[in-house]
Amino acid sequence: MCDDLIYKPQFSSQDVEILQQQTLYRGFVQVESVTLRHRLFATRQFSANIHREIVRRREAAGVFVHDPHLKKFLLIEQFRAGAMNLADTPWQLEIIAGLIDAGEDAETCLKREALEEAGCHIEQLQFVSRYHPSTGASDEIFNFYVATADLSHCGGIHGEVSENEDIKVHLFDYEQLEALCQQGYFRNAPLIIAMQWFQLFLIQHEKT
Repeated sequence: MCDDLIYKPQFSSQDVEILQQQTLYRGFVQVESVTLRHRLFATRQFSANIHREIVRRREAAGVFVHDPHLKKFLLIEQFRAGAMNLADTPWQLEIIAGLIDAGEDAETCLKREALEEAGCHIEQLQFVSRYHPSTGASDEIFNFYVATADLSHCGGIHGEVSENEDIKVHLFDYEQLEALCQQGYFRNAPLIIAMQWFQLFLIQHEKT
């Protein structure tokens, strides 16, 4: 590891004290009430007691799939309850994604989800990043991958009926990316991050 680090955290998890923890709800997600205190930047002393509610979710993974031969990329569209308050539509364009099952790794999860959500076979996955979508109130971790695939036979409506999924597959040309960005329908973090990766990918390949 490089000794000349640009940034190094001042504190670690050892600088947080959990004083009380209670499960408020347990369902598809789990909600916990936590009382804690943590060290302060200026004094390194502990703060006053802080009360927070945390949504706990299983780790998730997502994959952006494109076809360099056809110069097309794949997105899916489905209804999302969390977007119901949007004025125009609660249906979201997304990358293929899902929760990682017990005993499953991220790549196995994504190969399964690609078949379920898009009828798409993917083999080689490239890991890009692992991040928290919203640390203010959730402990969810999202693993982002990229994959290439033959998209010549992908399309239609997919999803697991037992999970009430109704998913439409969209194929777009590489050259449509900029116009899609300008339309304003990229509205969730995994998709926006994937599109930023893809823009860099296209720029790099224009130079070669």
